[in-house]
Amino acid sequence: MVNPHSLVGNELAILVPFVITACTYMIVDLISSIPLWTKGLTKILPIICLCMFVVHNGKKVLCSHPSLLKLLMGLILSAVGDVLLFMDNNMLFIGGGALFALAHGFYTWTFGFKTLNLRAGSLMAIVVILGLTFLSRCSKMWQVLLLGCYSVLIGVMSWRANAEVLFCDKRTAAKVTGAIGAVLFMISDFTLATNLLCFPVPHDRFIVMTTYYLAQLFITLGIVRDDKNKSD
Repeated sequence: MVNPHSLVGNELAILVPFVITACTYMIVDLISSIPLWTKGLTKILPIICLCMFVVHNGKKVLCSHPSLLKLLMGLILSAVGDVLLFMDNNMLFIGGGALFALAHGFYTWTFGFKTLNLRAGSLMAIVVILGLTFLSRCSKMWQVLLLGCYSVLIGVMSWRANAEVLFCDKRTAAKVTGAIGAVLFMISDFTLATNLLCFPVPHDRFIVMTTYYLAQLFITLGIVRDDKNKSD
């Protein structure tokens, strides 16, 4: 069995620097005089904290923990994608979105397909279709195509994260944590897309970044907890 006191202490060790760096970025982003590179570096610090947490839990045998290795790859791709999204360049923005799409692929791989749960998959498909239909009304054709590809990937990721949570009688805290993270990721990206393509969303930066950071935190904690449960 996992020692609950050890697990809580382990998680608090990453939660404190994660919260500090996340709050630091939210403050720094409001100050226009701060250089762009400083804001970009500050933006990815919370994700770097999560990477260190994953490495710490994998210790020297990270390669023998495939789920943690996939999670780490997803976090690294997200961090690089974050930097590209921060640039004022359409091609770099698309490149950043592509890296996030690849990160979702690693998260999906980590959650796995052991429990299919087509009911959960159908629910996520409906959510994706509704969101894409809404965004398509204020987007160009090429934007709809890119959004469609990305939406499918994040929808599949959220399906796999919720496969052992939605419509299930037995669910673990680790699975629920990861599932919440996946849903928060969808909320973050939908808010970002709505603000960019349709109309200004009040407090958009705060909503997007808060849900994004919480999504990455919950996905990381969920996968690490689940890996510890399986290793016991």
